[in-house]
Amino acid sequence: MNFHVKIALHYLKPKNNSFISLLSFISIAGIAIGVMALIVVLSVMNGFDHSLEKRVIGIESHIVVLNYSGSIIHYRKQIKKILSIKGVKSASPFVYSDVMISSSGASTGSVLRGIDLSTAVKATSLKKYIVSGSLQGINSSKFNCIILGRVLARELGVSVGDNVSIISPQGEITPFGVMPKTEKFRVCGIIDTGMYNYDSTFSFISIKNAQFFLGMPGNMASGIEVKVNNINLANSYAKKIASALNKKSSSSFYALSWEQLNRALFSAIKLEKLTMFVILSLIVLVAAFNIISTLIMVVIEKRKDIAVLKTMGASSADIMKIFMIQGVIIGFAGALLGLVSGFLIAYLQKTYRIVSLPQSIYYIKSLPIRMTPDEFIIISLSALFLSFIATLYPSYKASRIDPAEGVRYE
Repeated sequence: MNFHVKIALHYLKPKNNSFISLLSFISIAGIAIGVMALIVVLSVMNGFDHSLEKRVIGIESHIVVLNYSGSIIHYRKQIKKILSIKGVKSASPFVYSDVMISSSGASTGSVLRGIDLSTAVKATSLKKYIVSGSLQGINSSKFNCIILGRVLARELGVSVGDNVSIISPQGEITPFGVMPKTEKFRVCGIIDTGMYNYDSTFSFISIKNAQFFLGMPGNMASGIEVKVNNINLANSYAKKIASALNKKSSSSFYALSWEQLNRALFSAIKLEKLTMFVILSLIVLVAAFNIISTLIMVVIEKRKDIAVLKTMGASSADIMKIFMIQGVIIGFAGALLGLVSGFLIAYLQKTYRIVSLPQSIYYIKSLPIRMTPDEFIIISLSALFLSFIATLYPSYKASRIDPAEGVRYE
């Protein structure tokens, strides 16, 4: 064993009634607690982020294509161009409008979406959120069918099989002037996404019924939903799609990825995550200051040892290495202990779901966990780096001790 490491380990051995040994263990515990807290908190925040991402992408498509001039004319032609791009899995047209929905007992506003069921089930995961009735009812030829969000249905006081009326603010011209256009629909299904904004706002009908109700031609749509192979490259695909549609065309199409559509939400989560990382890193920083105080105490106690080592031929660099290694060992022990304990806590929560959440408030049943090895490595290396920085001043002071001064009073 290298003599620097051997002496550093010797100084770390617990001794009877040694206050310095206690300080060393406190330093290790401080770093361990900081690393553990960082791992657990960031794993939870990653879990929330991932769960929210899955929910949003499940309801919405990866990319939405719109037209600056309004509706998309000859949308089938545009869909063919989109599908010709490598990496695009599916594309589906949609029509949307703000409407009023009323039942026998209540009325409320809603965002009405007309979807092409044959392609919409490929572009979104809407089907898996049906909790009552069937999504297939939208294509019913016997009556107009509508799918409502769970909260929206509760506000209207309706369930599957009940009738509601949709009122368009655009209106239609009658002998008595412009009157709001009204159409009756039967509730054929209810969706529960777990996202209040969606469940309290959205309603779905077939694209044909939406075009007829809003007075749109059969070759026109409000936009096109697109699903791609790699959601992490959605921004790149959005640029490719916009470029392909605007090429040799007078139209002004633009495409927005799921990240751009929900930028405010995910940016807030990232900022929160960064804030928590900075705050919890202060625990590790405090522990690093404990390392400084511990090493300073060791240097004071070992002045005689340092003097003897120097008289035996040890250089100032050797003395500096000894105390730097001692501090790094403290940091490594704390980081390793924190890494293992943080991983175990996160693993137990992920596997056994020990901490549950009220579903009436949150959209998930238990505290979500998503462990990312990259962050574990960054946290551990950060703790080691702070530990190393903490060793510089005490090590330097130890290296400057004069052998004559160290043994003068011995």
